[in-house]
Amino acid sequence: MPPEKTIGIQSLLLRTFLPIVVVVAILLAAIVYNALYAITLKGFDDRLIAASALTGALIDPADHDRLIRAATDSKNDAEKVEREPPYRRNVEPMQRIRDRLGLTYIYTQIAGGPEDVLYVLDGTQGDDHTLIGSPDSLPAETVAGLRRVQQSGSIHISPVEYQEQWGLLKTAAAPVYGADGRITGTAGADVNVSVIQIATQNALFQSAMIGLASILVCLFVTLQIVRRVARPIERLTQDALGIAAGEHSPPTAIRSPREARALRDALDRLNGHVANAHHDAMIAADRHRLAESERLLRDEVGDAGGVVLLADSPARRLIWIAADGPDLTSALAARAMLRLRDRLAAQPHLLDHVEALADLDHGACLSFDPATRLLRLIANSPLTVEANGNAISLAPDEAATIPAGVARLRHDNVTIELGSEALP
Repeated sequence: MPPEKTIGIQSLLLRTFLPIVVVVAILLAAIVYNALYAITLKGFDDRLIAASALTGALIDPADHDRLIRAATDSKNDAEKVEREPPYRRNVEPMQRIRDRLGLTYIYTQIAGGPEDVLYVLDGTQGDDHTLIGSPDSLPAETVAGLRRVQQSGSIHISPVEYQEQWGLLKTAAAPVYGADGRITGTAGADVNVSVIQIATQNALFQSAMIGLASILVCLFVTLQIVRRVARPIERLTQDALGIAAGEHSPPTAIRSPREARALRDALDRLNGHVANAHHDAMIAADRHRLAESERLLRDEVGDAGGVVLLADSPARRLIWIAADGPDLTSALAARAMLRLRDRLAAQPHLLDHVEALADLDHGACLSFDPATRLLRLIANSPLTVEANGNAISLAPDEAATIPAGVARLRHDNVTIELGSEALP
């Protein structure tokens, strides 16, 4: 009887586990790659949405309307238009946003022209700068997204797309409103992700190779130990894969050697730390984006605070005050009132329509007549002010006489100057 063929335990383990190790290493690399890539794209999405929406909100509607007309007029000198104040005062905030957020391109555009779009404002500097009125062709999906933005006012975020002129881009587009309140164009923000994608792939490939080599070396050195701890390690591997995929359930408790139990406990602690760190990182990122948006807006508003002097004449002093404390909404309203002040100075006849032009949803207007010392409230809701410690309550369109000698009023810790002419 011929002797039975046998195989050594080491060879058996290598034949059994080597294919499994290779497959697990590939699967783990794929899971990690997909998770990292998704996180990266999510970060791009949030950054692009915030940048495009903020850009659309900061652009002056009247200036942009004038620039649209200049872009569509082929007789205009594009470089001359870009040196004029309407272009410079709107493009400079876009350039700061682009630099601060690390964007590749930031611009505004309108649909139409000889191709898909015409560019209006472009915050890109250098060789990639696009002159006002330059046409461009875009992928069909992006063109459809821009149409949805102009129809519904939503924000479009594109997948990673290859554009022949600009390369591999991820794009967000937000609405830009004209002076009449209608959507006249879109504010776009782009990030070139080809370099990041290649770097991520290279890093993950090297990590997978190093990890696979380490696993093989460990299997070769600890063949005898693997037989006793194979099942606990397999269970812990599945738990680790679950954590990598975003599942934060506790590792399964099974009977195992002391070292395997210690590893399971360490994985449980790591799982808790990862879950808490991910939650804290999301909260911190949201707070940072909100704080950065508020800071950029306050930089635009300057020292206006919650009080804006809309008009000042011997017969009438018109003052707008914010209804709430210093926040993003009040800063936006104050910025709008600064624009209205400049418009009233250029067109004084609009003072007769201040009730319709002023933002009475987020503030109120006080009209003071120095001659009669009458203070009239133009607002949607009642307002209380203090004069030398005495409260004066006014209903909408109600007037009250300000005592002689009072040159300033107070409202919610904000000082309202009535002017030197208010003194007797």
